[in-house]
Amino acid sequence: MSDSKRFDYERSDVGLHLVGWLAAGLATFVAVTPLVLPVMFPLSTKPMTPASRPALSSDAPPLDEAPRATLQTTRDGQAKIERGYGWTDKTRGEVRIPIDRAIDILLRKGLPGWPSP
Repeated sequence: MSDSKRFDYERSDVGLHLVGWLAAGLATFVAVTPLVLPVMFPLSTKPMTPASRPALSSDAPPLDEAPRATLQTTRDGQAKIERGYGWTDKTRGEVRIPIDRAIDILLRKGLPGWPSP
């Protein structure tokens, strides 16, 4: 017996033809892409000067200079509304009450049309 071993590959895995076709397809894609992109996007090949830059949209909202302060102000306002009493629609007699108070009223009176606990 010979002590030398032959190195081989697992034949039940991927076929060499498939690997070859995939490599050829990838090489073709890499070679053709730079030729096709300028045709698809012709403005990308023109040099840009500072004067020819596209104008910024004037209808875009400005950036917030202090987002944390704005967020805190918004949260404080929401908390004040959620914890306080007030009119939602005075003409229809709708009021806003705190959530804890609303839960207490529902537990005491129940919902109309539902069986009482």
